[in-house]
Amino acid sequence: MSGSDYLVRAEQRLDAAHQVLEDLDLLARWRRYGDPVTCGSVAYGLVVEPDIDVEVFTDVPSIDAAFGLLHEVAKVPGVVRCAFTNELNGPLPGIYCRIVYDRDHVRWNLDNWLLPRVHRGPFGARLVEPMRRALTPETRAAVLEIKEAAFDRNEPLQGIWVYRAVLAEGLRGYPAFRDWLRTVDTNRLTDWTP
Repeated sequence: MSGSDYLVRAEQRLDAAHQVLEDLDLLARWRRYGDPVTCGSVAYGLVVEPDIDVEVFTDVPSIDAAFGLLHEVAKVPGVVRCAFTNELNGPLPGIYCRIVYDRDHVRWNLDNWLLPRVHRGPFGARLVEPMRRALTPETRAAVLEIKEAAFDRNEPLQGIWVYRAVLAEGLRGYPAFRDWLRTVDTNRLTDWTP
């Protein structure tokens, strides 16, 4: 597959991701509780897996707000799962909500974090603008090639490590990425930005 093929597929998946957000009216629902930011692959136009990341910043993350949103979203046709995790005392302090939504025979995972505006630790929203500035058509294609290879092999992958490998380390191709990944502690939180 050529670099332009990867870019076309990513654009199609990005359109589908935006449709999922619209179906669930997710950003408008979160705005009642804070300021939502679409992060990760959807924010960068690098969608391979059916996964959407949203971070919502508020003065004080509220369990009531999280359950209020999940209660509404759970009623939307196609939503098959909603889950809640209280991580306020965890390494990434906040409230995590997972929504699983079936659309056109594709199961989408939506990872939502309700976070304090004054947040200690790495978070995706901080990465959006630097990533958008750093990506070129060539590096976007290189990222997508690696992500597609991992997806085809059904290997779990955190995008942040792919972005760092391509943008900071200059790596190209899945074999080079896998070799480099063995040298990195992927179990820790990272505050890397391009």
